[in-house]
Amino acid sequence: MAVVAAAIVVVVLVGLIAGGILVLPAHTTAPVTISYVDLEIKQGNTSAGVPWLGRGFINYTEAEGFPLQVAPGGTFSIVWENIINLDDVPHTIYKVTPNPPFTIASTVPPLPDTIAVAGEGNLGIYVGVPSTPGATYAVTLVVDAQNPS
Repeated sequence: MAVVAAAIVVVVLVGLIAGGILVLPAHTTAPVTISYVDLEIKQGNTSAGVPWLGRGFINYTEAEGFPLQVAPGGTFSIVWENIINLDDVPHTIYKVTPNPPFTIASTVPPLPDTIAVAGEGNLGIYVGVPSTPGATYAVTLVVDAQNPS
């Protein structure tokens, strides 16, 4: 008798699923949360004591859309806007290094990129996110405008 009752329950459940009445939950992966991003610019100073490319530190927070949720293993972007060479010689941005476990997927323009005297520009930085679902991180990106190595 118990076997017949179990068989009837299974048949009814399969019928409800096949008819779209009973829906199984979809498998979802928790996003990675980026709480904020700090951009640290390694650079020298002009003869007047002013940093070559302006500010040496930029914090991207709520005003720039953070916290941000990204799919595990995905990417997000940061744009360093209005880079101005305040020196009387050109300066090159050589590389961007993130804190682990992040990676740099790409930059626009590609690096190295030279900012001419009195030149202006922007740098788009595409950051690769770790694949740990549900994790929350603060990200530090170090922009190197001093050393070509």
